[in-house]
Amino acid sequence: MKPALSVVFFTVSSGVGLGLMIWASLARLLSAPPPGFDLAMGLATGLFSAGLLSSSMHLANPRNGWRAFAGFRRSWLSREAVFAVLVYPVAALFWWEARRASQSGLLVGAGIMLVALALMVLVCTAMIYACLKTVPHWRSWHTVLGYPLFGLMSGALLWLAVQSVSAASSAAIDAQGGPQAGWWPGLALVLLAAGGVLKLAYYLRFARAPALPSLNAALGLPAGRVRLLDVGHSGRTFLTDEFVFALAREKARGLRWLSLALGFVLPAVLLVVSVRWAGLALLICLAGLLVERWLYFAEAQHVVRVYHGSVAAPQAGTVGGRG
Repeated sequence: MKPALSVVFFTVSSGVGLGLMIWASLARLLSAPPPGFDLAMGLATGLFSAGLLSSSMHLANPRNGWRAFAGFRRSWLSREAVFAVLVYPVAALFWWEARRASQSGLLVGAGIMLVALALMVLVCTAMIYACLKTVPHWRSWHTVLGYPLFGLMSGALLWLAVQSVSAASSAAIDAQGGPQAGWWPGLALVLLAAGGVLKLAYYLRFARAPALPSLNAALGLPAGRVRLLDVGHSGRTFLTDEFVFALAREKARGLRWLSLALGFVLPAVLLVVSVRWAGLALLICLAGLLVERWLYFAEAQHVVRVYHGSVAAPQAGTVGGRG
């Protein structure tokens, strides 16, 4: 499918923003205001808002955007929109209470609700794609786990970077001159490892799996020889522009390796070397996630290709194999 840059940016930006919001909220619930809490909440809200605004650019008619809220019972997109809007008042209440009181029932309740809402937005975003029968590669548990996991992973890296910047007092600096980040670096490393394994498993599973169903299966007909006689048009159409996107095999293989290296491996190496590299690890990770998300859309093959003569669409091959 044709990758929409606004959606690519939305999923990465809102993911890191919600992930940061979750970890900062949990850190505040577990202790007194940690270093960088205010900065983290501000950054999280800004990144989340930037992602939502960019997603509106994908609307053909932005004036009809309100309709996204109308189908909560049957649409994951509607659920995502509703939960995303609810994040703002709950985040404001939690932020205000966190600054006013050291610990209170309202603070705990608002914090738990904020974490739950942020997770629900991430899950709803994943389910928007995982529920689509028209794109077989998206309809898997990899998608359901991937969106929340990558958001939590990048959010943990940003939380470490914020703490590094905000650790101005000597009590927050260890003997090596780095911030005393506690167990957060270990958590970030675990999430990076889990994200890398999940993405590698996705690439390996679908590298040689049929990208599209047969024409018989697409039409719901019993086994037999069904062939396409005519695509019904002689030039480009909206369907061919949006859903019949061609990606060269070598380019796809290279982008897969690049997404794995930038998104997971290099950030983990930097964290192992020193927590002081958390900021650089974050930037590299976000670059890798942008590549991963662009490739996620570019490699997706919509079933509409079957009706345009792409029954045996070429595959990109394994991650590092000959294909």
